[in-house]
Formats: sequence, structure tokens, C-alpha cells
Amino acid sequence: MPRDSKTSERSAVRVAEPDTSIDINIDETTGKGPTDPRIRCPHCDWSPQARDRWMCKCRHIWNTFDTGGICPACLYQWKITQCLSCQKISAHSDWYA
Repeated sequence: MPRDSKTSERSAVRVAEPDTSIDINIDETTGKGPTDPRIRCPHCDWSPQARDRWMCKCRHIWNTFDTGGICPACLYQWKITQCLSCQKISAHSDWYA
């Protein structure tokens, strides 16, 4: 069944123009997008990678920053986190800079 011009006009996709009124923090040295906040040890400034793992008291192993310090196996919420680099312990919330 052929479509009439009115039907195709109504179903046309509209292209949105970028909103230039939004101030985006671009790192001028790298040209990359927003750099903050980042996760880092409050003692030594080490940043964990996606492959880094911590162990819960229930023996489940996972990346604690993927879940905000909550073990996905037993749902225990860790208030502290040990740095895998300097081995110091600090409040989990202090890692979010």
C-alpha cells in the first residue's frame, strides 16, 4: 500500500541540534571529556582498574567499586576499603574524589 506525503511527513525523524548552552568540562591538555569525579585511594592516589578485585567476608570476589562497596553475593555493605597499592585502609566513601 503506497504511503501518502502527509503520512511520511508525520513519521519523519527530526535531527536535534547540540545544546551549546551546557558547559562541559573538557580537559584542555588531552581534549578528552569530563575527568571528574574519579575513584582513587585517598592515601596514595592510586586508581583501581575494572580488573581489580576485593574479597568479601563471605569469600565472594568482585570489584567493590562496581557496586559502591556492597557485596553482590551477601549484600554486606563495606564502609572501609583497603588500597591494593599502598595497603592502607580508608572509608569507602573517601575514594570518590
